[in-house]
Amino acid sequence: MSSFYSFAIDIRPAASSFPGPVESGVGNAETPVSLRSVSSDLDRYEAVDDRGRHLLLLGNLFDRTANQIVSPSDFSQILREQDPIQALLVDYWGRYVAVLHHAPTGHVELVRDPSGQVPCYYRQDIGQLHVAHDADRLFVETGVPDPDWSILARHLRNPMVRTNDTCLHSVSELLPGLCVTWSADRLTCKPRWIPQIEANLIEKPVEAIADRLKREIENATTAWARRFPRPLLGLSGGLDSSVIAASLRAHKSDVNCLNAVFGTGRGDERSYAAAVAGMYGFPLHQVLLKVHDIDYSRSLASAKPRPLSSAFTQAIDRASADVADACLADAHFSGGGGDNLFAFIHSSYPATDCLLDTGFGAKYRSTISNLTRMTGCDMWQILVRSIRHGVFAHRPFAHRVDVRFLGEQNADALPVHPWIERGGKRRPGKRQHIAATLEAIHFTEFLNIGGRPTIYPLLSQPLMEYCLSIPVWRWSDKGVDRSLVREAFRRMLPDEIIARRTKGSFGQLFEAGFMRNIGVTRSMLADGQLAAQGLLDRAACLDALSRPEKLRPEVMSRLALFVDAEAWLAGRSAR
Repeated sequence: MSSFYSFAIDIRPAASSFPGPVESGVGNAETPVSLRSVSSDLDRYEAVDDRGRHLLLLGNLFDRTANQIVSPSDFSQILREQDPIQALLVDYWGRYVAVLHHAPTGHVELVRDPSGQVPCYYRQDIGQLHVAHDADRLFVETGVPDPDWSILARHLRNPMVRTNDTCLHSVSELLPGLCVTWSADRLTCKPRWIPQIEANLIEKPVEAIADRLKREIENATTAWARRFPRPLLGLSGGLDSSVIAASLRAHKSDVNCLNAVFGTGRGDERSYAAAVAGMYGFPLHQVLLKVHDIDYSRSLASAKPRPLSSAFTQAIDRASADVADACLADAHFSGGGGDNLFAFIHSSYPATDCLLDTGFGAKYRSTISNLTRMTGCDMWQILVRSIRHGVFAHRPFAHRVDVRFLGEQNADALPVHPWIERGGKRRPGKRQHIAATLEAIHFTEFLNIGGRPTIYPLLSQPLMEYCLSIPVWRWSDKGVDRSLVREAFRRMLPDEIIARRTKGSFGQLFEAGFMRNIGVTRSMLADGQLAAQGLLDRAACLDALSRPEKLRPEVMSRLALFVDAEAWLAGRSAR
């Protein structure tokens, strides 16, 4: 991810009168926001009104009605609203960070759009709030902050659970869909956007839901293609990236596709990718990933306030950047997040939700049958579990905690995001659906492809809103995962893609990279800062590494998480 920005907000009440209104985008009048840097892929929108309100937005913004890029001259219309932040979230969408400052009172509101595709970190200083896409730009004129070991310990228990707290002291994250408000000398954080379940989708026909879903996917993808007209699409040949390819069909002359290969079987999806690219005439660049591009001692997340990188993706990042350079792409498009957003849930939770929505009727029996076919689990097992989950649906949501190899066996519950608490409506399946979507949003920072932004069309706000409003049990019609997406694009993709039930995997690349770096891994975990701080069980880690031939993939993945954190700590120390 190459997008960058930084600015500072004056959070002291204005001592003098606010300057008069200026035209949107002029930016040469005195304002309470000092913009220090912004990358060219992030558009700058700015407007001031005669009530002393100043609105700055950095990112890409689309009009929800027309699905067009918002022009700087039209941006000032947002300030006509009583609540401009709410207007942004209701009438517009995109990827952005926005700040609204009211000069007479000093009231400040900072918001990050629900897709989370623009990172947002902040720290409070005397009279100022510093905001940036990473930690380094928050401390340009001050020393490097120390790690917050308590938050890092939480990260090691589940790296996909995030709160405002980060792994660096004095650095906070503004989570997607939330806002930070400075008022009366107090800094508070609250949700501004919450996913909602639509009751009418319980009865609506599959065809009607699929038709709306198709429109939302196409609208999101074509809007991004207007802003970034020469995308390089990561085309695995899976369902998610394939629907993006189909939605780009009108831009055939400007689209290139990349298919990355390592190993055989699930690591080689060339035939599927070729079928989709061939259907629409897209150039397909096939690259063999190189394991020697993976270096466990190096972190690509050193500038960030969390260890947000996985070493094995270095090979993918390198190959993607090389192909993008060769075809002069202006952005990477990824199908990431599709499994999560399209409710690819292999559990009994969808049946529980159906039971709570419709009772012991035909829909519940049909859902039990669908899940039996989709998961291969016993029908009675799903039935019993779904009823049990329904009885206890009032219980608070709890994240999974992994304490393997940790020095402190802390099993305390992890914080729960307000989307899950307030958007799940006591539906276990919907809570899991929202939690999975949050994981997809968080994972967007794990790719570190240099030189260009990575766009995730499937995480666009209107599409997210619609997908999260659909009951989870509607996604497994006829015992097929992501059935609504398959129905939506049934006539627009090759039959082998619609019928495909297997999923590709970079598991072979990960395992090869781990074994190639096992010496580095052993050294870093034995002599690193995590063990020194008591966060790791050093003996258990070294015992597992003493028998490499017996390491299971899930153990490798667990140990790799620790090495990524060690590399991040080393990178932070060197800054």
